[in-house]
Amino acid sequence: MRNRFIAVINIFLASLMLSGLVSCFKDINSEEREMQIIDNFLKNNDIDTEPTESGLYYIEFIEGTGAQPVAGDTVEIFYKGYFLTGGVFVNNLHSDPYRFAVGSGAVIEGLDEGISYMKEGGEAMLVVPSSLAYGSEGNYYLGIAGYTPLAFEIILDKVIPGL
Repeated sequence: MRNRFIAVINIFLASLMLSGLVSCFKDINSEEREMQIIDNFLKNNDIDTEPTESGLYYIEFIEGTGAQPVAGDTVEIFYKGYFLTGGVFVNNLHSDPYRFAVGSGAVIEGLDEGISYMKEGGEAMLVVPSSLAYGSEGNYYLGIAGYTPLAFEIILDKVIPGL
């Protein structure tokens, strides 16, 4: 009876180790697949921009002439978020601007970082790797799977200085 119990425990531990090993390979393959999606998107859209240190791609369409936001400032933006493989998942271009405080954690890291490069009145595209968006978990409510890179077209409408 004791030997059977030890055998069951050994099988259980071996399966845990194997599943952990498989998930590591899955993560590596998912990250490689994600980088390929980003590379294809940039190539197909003739975008020749180097990523920032964090991995964000910032592509400026129109340089704004107003204030550049810093942490603590509140911004109002219009945006469209879409998958690099096609399909829009969020869009407020024809409604009220979205308002948030820069650096407050109210938005994904990639959006926060990208906004900090803009000036009021500017328009830009952000290509955001999953590490700066919803990571390996994704976002169920938005229909975003893990390791999904995203793009956002942003209009920085207003910068309201912080206190």
